[in-house]
Amino acid sequence: LDAWGDTGIGIIAIRGVPDWVETYSAALRLAHSLAHLPGESLNALVDEGSLFNAGWSHGKEKLGNKPDLAKGSFFFNPLTDAPGTEEDRKKFPWALPQNRWPRDLPELEPVLKRL
Repeated sequence: LDAWGDTGIGIIAIRGVPDWVETYSAALRLAHSLAHLPGESLNALVDEGSLFNAGWSHGKEKLGNKPDLAKGSFFFNPLTDAPGTEEDRKKFPWALPQNRWPRDLPELEPVLKRL
């Protein structure tokens, strides 16, 4: 916890995870492919109802008081595509969003779920 205080540098070390370097490297390569999908493919991944807590987000986060257009984000749950019950997801879409995976990049899902 010392990493997160006023004098901390905020680093988390990951070790002992089998195939971590290979899986993380594959995910990074696919991140580039994801960001360069056609606009209509990316728009299909936007989940406004979850307050952008799942799927693709670009320009929704702010840097100061301006939209951060320098990056895109892709949010997903690595453990399940549909957390909670259907009833709970309807009540709390921002807390229990369903994953949205790109049809144009099917290899993304299995790689990210290995993380």
